Amino acid sequence: PPLQPGKLRIYSMRFCPFAHRALIVLAVKNIDHEIVNIDLKSKPDWFLNVHPVGKVPVLQQDDKVINESLIVSEYLDEAYGSSRLLPTDPYLKARDKMFLEVGCSAATSVVKIYYNNEDRLEIWSNWIEKLKLIEEELALRKTPYLSGARAGFIDYMTWPFFPRAAAFSAVFPELKMPSPSQYPLLVSWMNLMKKDPAVVAVINEAHLVEYTKCVLNGIFDYDVGL
Repeated sequence: PPLQPGKLRIYSMRFCPFAHRALIVLAVKNIDHEIVNIDLKSKPDWFLNVHPVGKVPVLQQDDKVINESLIVSEYLDEAYGSSRLLPTDPYLKARDKMFLEVGCSAATSVVKIYYNNEDRLEIWSNWIEKLKLIEEELALRKTPYLSGARAGFIDYMTWPFFPRAAAFSAVFPELKMPSPSQYPLLVSWMNLMKKDPAVVAVINEAHLVEYTKCVLNGIFDYDVGL
């Protein structure tokens, strides 16, 4: 589709957790944009001309093209609006980015079940164990959110992988979500994040469960729920 001058466009996929990171930032900061969803199993040539790697999210505005979810999200945070999701203090920003390297990457590992369903119990067990990093970070910071008294950048970058986990748990009851007895601070954080207006606006958990069922049956139906 032709790009309107000055218009901010994001190339996305409705069920991609990495794209959801950027979409949540767009929602939190109320940034005017348009969404073009990409069929990742049959990528159009014009999209590969924009971004030869063919991954989403990709941000495009006039001759500017930005990719990689964390980079896209940080760019949106810095380029739009006065209130920042990342701290402006250099040390606090560095601390949050260090957490992203460790704690956030721990959260992402659960998506391996999409591609390796036979090993789901082992993947799930490893994921639950890794969540200890987030529990410990919440204990260290002594705040309801990772970013403090309200949700911020690292909360929104970490969160999109939890609805995927909940979808796996809905499909496979033997995959139990973290319990309050095991991770009280994490579960409290999860309950807060679930209700966050930007999260609710971007992630439809019921559609995600249906999409997950399709993928586990080898069908990539990107139009589930439409």
